[in-house]
Amino acid sequence: MATYSGTFIPTGASANSRINRVVDTYLTPRLMGFRQIEMYEEPATLMRDQATWKVSFGNWLSGYDWKVRKNGQPLLAADVTIVSYLLGTFTAGTPDLSGDNRPQDTIEVTYQFDYFPIAVLEGFIYQAVQHINTAAFGPPTGFTIDTAPDYWDSAIADFAFAVCMEKLLLDYDLWKYRLIFAIGPNEVEGGGGDIVSQLETLKQNAEARLEQSINNEKFKSGNYLAVPTVYYFDSIRGIGSSGRHGVPFVGGRLRGWRPNRYL
Repeated sequence: MATYSGTFIPTGASANSRINRVVDTYLTPRLMGFRQIEMYEEPATLMRDQATWKVSFGNWLSGYDWKVRKNGQPLLAADVTIVSYLLGTFTAGTPDLSGDNRPQDTIEVTYQFDYFPIAVLEGFIYQAVQHINTAAFGPPTGFTIDTAPDYWDSAIADFAFAVCMEKLLLDYDLWKYRLIFAIGPNEVEGGGGDIVSQLETLKQNAEARLEQSINNEKFKSGNYLAVPTVYYFDSIRGIGSSGRHGVPFVGGRLRGWRPNRYL
């Protein structure tokens, strides 16, 4: 699969070409830092099967040259088997277990993961279309991601971006997600107020742009005019020597009218 230039972020990851256009053109450039987060030497946890190790975050970027250290020594790629990039699980040989089946090995992993994988962004984009269908100026409409006008792309992206920031704010309530921000150990436990305010500002900016778009009275309908019908021409022409009802008129600008000596 192709990747975004200079990164390991996949492009064209959705089965829907319109979603790929919104994600790759509008969202990824704004979310790039969150779509390629690097974790350095994170301690892994041995799972119940006593063979598989797991780290905090899944959705690993498969193109990244991940690194595994066992008991302080780097392992070769041949010594490590990725079980699931989605779950962030792998094996690294046979674990050394104590009498109570507790691991004596220490495993540390350096990897990159995507905080907003395509499955998450697809959900936000579908939600954006339905929101615009009901919230934009005028009566509700029934557009889908495939039938919505092209000029909806920016509004869809702003909505999806705002919801991404909302997800970050919600996840930030758990200490695990604070690990991805550049804050000190004490702030990881207590939370960093500056991070929250910055995320809220980004969310509000996207919502303001979205509101400006969907409050446009012509956002849903555009500048469209109905094609004139034969009944329209009949209504403005009437019946005369130059034409008859139901037949397109062929004649001059005055439609058969002639002045007389009394005018």
